Amino acid sequence: DICSISDIKYDCGYFGITQEQCEARFCCWRPSKNPEDNWCFYKKGDSYSCDIDPATRVDCGYMGIQKDECVNNLNCCWKPTDVIGGNYCYYMTQPCKGYKVVNIEKRHNDRVLIANLELNGIGCGLYGQDSNHLKLLVEYETKDRLHVKIYDPNEQRFEIPEEIVPIPESEPITDDMLYTFVYNKSPFTFSVARTSTGEKIIDTNVPGMNTLVFEDQYMEISFKLPQDPFIYGLGEVVDTLRRNPRGTFHTIWTRDAATPIAENIYGAQPFYMEMRNGTAHGVFLRNSNGMDIAITPGNPTKLNWKVIGGVFDFYIFLGPTPSDVIAQYTKIIGRPSLPPYWALGYHQCRWGYSNLTMLENVVSEFKSNNIPLETIWSDIDYMENFKDFTWDSVNFPRHEMKNFVMKLRENEQHYVVIVDPGIKIEAGYHPYEDGVNRNVFIKNSRGKNIVGRVWPGLTVFPDWFNKDTLNYWGDMFENWLGDVAVDGIWIDMNELASWCRGECVNDEETNSGVQSSQYVGDQNNYNQSRKLRNSPYKINNGGIRLPLDDNALSMDAIHNNGFLEYDVHNLYGHMESMITYDVLSKRIRKGKRPFIITRSTFAGTGKYAGHWTGDNWSNWDHLYMSIPGLLNFQLFGIPFVGADICGFKEAVTEELCLRWMQLGSFYPFMRNHNGLDEASQEPYLWPSVAKISRKFINIRYSLLSYYYTLFYESHKKGLTVWRPLFFEFPLSKSSLLIDKQFMIGSGLLLSPVLSSNVDDVIALIPPGLWYDFYSNKFSYNITNPDGEYVNLSAPLDILPILIRGGHILPMQYPELTTAATKRNNYYLIIALDEDEYAKGTLYLDDGESIDVGKNFTYLTF
Repeated sequence: DICSISDIKYDCGYFGITQEQCEARFCCWRPSKNPEDNWCFYKKGDSYSCDIDPATRVDCGYMGIQKDECVNNLNCCWKPTDVIGGNYCYYMTQPCKGYKVVNIEKRHNDRVLIANLELNGIGCGLYGQDSNHLKLLVEYETKDRLHVKIYDPNEQRFEIPEEIVPIPESEPITDDMLYTFVYNKSPFTFSVARTSTGEKIIDTNVPGMNTLVFEDQYMEISFKLPQDPFIYGLGEVVDTLRRNPRGTFHTIWTRDAATPIAENIYGAQPFYMEMRNGTAHGVFLRNSNGMDIAITPGNPTKLNWKVIGGVFDFYIFLGPTPSDVIAQYTKIIGRPSLPPYWALGYHQCRWGYSNLTMLENVVSEFKSNNIPLETIWSDIDYMENFKDFTWDSVNFPRHEMKNFVMKLRENEQHYVVIVDPGIKIEAGYHPYEDGVNRNVFIKNSRGKNIVGRVWPGLTVFPDWFNKDTLNYWGDMFENWLGDVAVDGIWIDMNELASWCRGECVNDEETNSGVQSSQYVGDQNNYNQSRKLRNSPYKINNGGIRLPLDDNALSMDAIHNNGFLEYDVHNLYGHMESMITYDVLSKRIRKGKRPFIITRSTFAGTGKYAGHWTGDNWSNWDHLYMSIPGLLNFQLFGIPFVGADICGFKEAVTEELCLRWMQLGSFYPFMRNHNGLDEASQEPYLWPSVAKISRKFINIRYSLLSYYYTLFYESHKKGLTVWRPLFFEFPLSKSSLLIDKQFMIGSGLLLSPVLSSNVDDVIALIPPGLWYDFYSNKFSYNITNPDGEYVNLSAPLDILPILIRGGHILPMQYPELTTAATKRNNYYLIIALDEDEYAKGTLYLDDGESIDVGKNFTYLTF
């Protein structure tokens, strides 16, 4: 017994320390009646040290603590660090020896490796009891994809069901594998190397770090990185494109927050790409639990995973090009869906179009100002008291909405409305009473419908794991829409957000109209000993380690099959996208591509929905941040993505809105949207913005066939629509740092203005021939393989666009709608490269069918 009370007990704490505080120091807690005994003492046989890498330090103090209090009062370690997120005041810890390999076998012609791992000594005991036995599964699935899974064969831990995120199958083995897998027996570590160079792209033997920790509510593993790594991805976050090598502390936990910088927000994307010496590889952790991922400098620099549940289930993609990595990744999580053609048009929305007359006036103003408008949207304004599946009978009468939508359809325009998951608790409200009768809502730990609070007040929430929920959701849509044939659905608040901290148990309204429906199902995952709300390791939720149920449901909420909110919280928005896609494609607009925009996402959401980046701010920083935000979602396999043009929060200036309409005209998903009580920002409100909007939306519409072809190639091949420069120029070291410019496909380079009162842009021009988009005249011949920085003229009516030599752009003359534009003749812009060669592609179909059969054209020229 490492906490034997018969031995000398060396004091680990301080006067008044609690059991929780003691165990946080990795020490023993044994209360005693003897007043001279130490209740909190060091584990027997362990040596505790302050020589701890900043990435693994466990915080002992608080913001602003001083050395004297840390060392003398709290008996902790003190060592300042310049690592972002590193603690100055931290607990001493004992060495952690990880696991050792005790036997190993190979199967299927050495393509599958299975090993038993045993605890190497007494264990780590960082945040709980270590698993004594683990299983290692290594599968050489394809020549460019390796699967490495570490799990406890004796304990049932949550793993994402295959129907939610697919589990890929292996392909016939080849002799040209791009990787080798090597392991060390004791302590167990592993590495993955490129066969072409021998370089280890994954190496878990990281000096100063725990080799492998596997406890009930805490797992840890680290990857060795180059000294100055180029890491991209991990989301969702508002930040630069390249993750900061000096210190990134990224938390994955879906959260309703208005786009704070460098904090966890709406989506959960445990995927990253790394560039090394001109080649790319990617890593996906197939795990939906909360986690922290830290990139910390040192000797060596490392990437450290800290996960509070599930298993380690890694997929490693060998590329070698960035586009190869994304194609390999989306092949397993699901290729992005092809949006309907009309979705590529301009969308106008705001929270505050409070009646039908306002909607009609906005549509009319766009027409009178000769600005293209494809789709008008309604936020929660259209609902009766913010209740789902209702129309406000005074401000949005159903029969008038039917006529409004029919008129839009006659003008080849569209209408999209918002739907939230929260169903108001109200007697006589059909969606609530029917859901209770069908027993489709998430339950609390007592088996009753769990209560939250969002826009309509007290609410309950559909349980997407319940198979009956699909029919319930479909029936609600059919009953609600009827003859008001909206064209698309915007799903929001699906992180899952609730404005109580956990269940709204103390609300005086809680018992008003609440009907009970008893939970029926397997509750094996509900273990009273698990600390769900305050897990032993606290991920950096909100940047300040907020409780997991902050603005969320209780972590002990139970979904069908006994799944706990603690384990599946990050999947809620993804599953709502899946269910809504099924309903729209099979019941509402049968056989037609659904138009769905979701706020919360997970790996594979792009197969069902597009995304907007949430409640941004009307300032120049957020104009810039929209570029890395949209580029990140190209990596995540969700290419149909946009940011709120002109900003959602605060009043926008005329110049900012003008520049934002310029840039936004090239977003994959283009929508102007702002918040309640904010100043209006429709582009026709300023003559200067109206002029620029007219010009640049027309440019977008002239490029619709180019965009649509890119989306088709994304859908079929996993390619991206927007691209960081390094995707096309991986040997350019300068391109690795660029996130204020971007490529559209491989043929267009855009360098937007992102600050006030400037009329030029310093831009990196990669190697090759480049032509000015506006004049089609030759502009640059860059021979430096790293590219060259040039000054591009950018007065208010210009966003610098260059055509890359060697490309052919299919074009059409623009009209006020996408349908009218699509009927116009095509013409080609041909930009020759140094060898007087150019190529291009063009995809054509009916623009709306899910299955077009053979009724399509794909041209290569």
